[in-house]
Amino acid sequence: MTTIHLKKKPRWFYLLLIGAILTLTGLTLFLVTTRDGTASSNNSDNIALAASSDIVKEKSKYDGIYIVTEKSTNKNAPYTIQYPKTTNKVFNQSVTDTIHKVRDQYLKDMEVLLHNDDTLVGSLNITYKTVVHKKNYYSFVLTQTIYTGIGPKQKNVKTFMYDKKNNKQILLQDVIQSQKNLTTLSEAVKTQMSNDPDLKKLTTTSAVKENLKPIWVNFEDYSLTDKTYTVYFDGSKLSKDSKQIKKINIPLSSINSILAKPFKVEVRKPVKKKANKLVALTFDDGPSDTVTPKVLKILKKHNIKATFFMVGSQVNANPKMAKQVQEAGHEIGNHTYSHPNLKNLTNAQIKSQLTKTSVAIKKATGHNPTLFRPPYGSVDNRVRVQTKLPVILWSVDTRDWEHHNSQKLLEYVKKETYPGAIILMHDIHMPTADGLDAVITYLEKQGYSFVTVSELNETKKK
Repeated sequence: MTTIHLKKKPRWFYLLLIGAILTLTGLTLFLVTTRDGTASSNNSDNIALAASSDIVKEKSKYDGIYIVTEKSTNKNAPYTIQYPKTTNKVFNQSVTDTIHKVRDQYLKDMEVLLHNDDTLVGSLNITYKTVVHKKNYYSFVLTQTIYTGIGPKQKNVKTFMYDKKNNKQILLQDVIQSQKNLTTLSEAVKTQMSNDPDLKKLTTTSAVKENLKPIWVNFEDYSLTDKTYTVYFDGSKLSKDSKQIKKINIPLSSINSILAKPFKVEVRKPVKKKANKLVALTFDDGPSDTVTPKVLKILKKHNIKATFFMVGSQVNANPKMAKQVQEAGHEIGNHTYSHPNLKNLTNAQIKSQLTKTSVAIKKATGHNPTLFRPPYGSVDNRVRVQTKLPVILWSVDTRDWEHHNSQKLLEYVKKETYPGAIILMHDIHMPTADGLDAVITYLEKQGYSFVTVSELNETKKK
């Protein structure tokens, strides 16, 4: 039998064979991994797995404060977020931590929902407004609206306060002197809610009672202006049927006693009024966008409250000015809509003149007029019965409508004013505003105190 001897392979042959096997194995693993990665990538197109956005920073109208905008155009989970940025890193971190917590939760919720239905489209929008107190304290009120593609939109609010001068964050504990003062704040909030028809019915509910308990967390969302302390509530906290943010405006002067010193407002002591030397200043035919502001400035200088008989068409033309008159604490009366002689009108026309004016005043100021003055003083019993408002005429006619002379204005006042007088002027003539300071100064030197018409009438009843 013949024996066949196989020729032995060289060593390099086996090394080459092993290399080829390893190369094929690596290529196979690469292809499998790439395929899986591609599948995972394609799958993530429909879900919000991470926060990826364009960020833009721009200057605001407030020095040293910037507006930061983050925006994502993810087709299923887009968002637009806007928030303030200051020069204080700790404050900025507090804001961004809060913002990003909301953003990340939104993305997490969308991811879960999209695994079940990749056609859902959500949205997250966060905007803010700036409220200023004493030119130094900035309240940033952030409003967030979240929609996950199903159910109603959720609206929430969060506020931050910043001390620009000292470059630091202000907390509620810095504004309210101690926790025991939260009881006073809670009562003030409840009082304001009772004045709102929509909120009044909620004040006795368990939800409202829980959210008005005097604890810090209940009142931590707030803002300050020079006149108002505003507390914000997520509507859902007050009522399960409410989806809107509720804000309660409290006059700052009403809680002045519980505010820390930097936030207190100056409260002028009321001038003691001598019963036998009272006089009421009245202004007709306004409001005017040029004359009324100057009249208000002079009245404020002397700490005087007057009565303004407004024409409805002027109120509609200058609603902001009417609002300023009301906010300054002055009394507002109805002076018809177009200033006609009411004796020449029908009963229906008279009522229309009065109703249109009352509606205009209520719309502009939030309050109904308390008095009525007929144009030209033209009134009779037929006119009187068309309204339930007290009819007010005057006892001193300065005739400013005729002479348009600031010096003659003072002459008429000197000649005709007496204790208990109602002085007629018009806040549509600039000479009247020019001469008003001299008129008031003269009357003050004569020992007169100034009241509204309603206050004057009340003293006469006593």
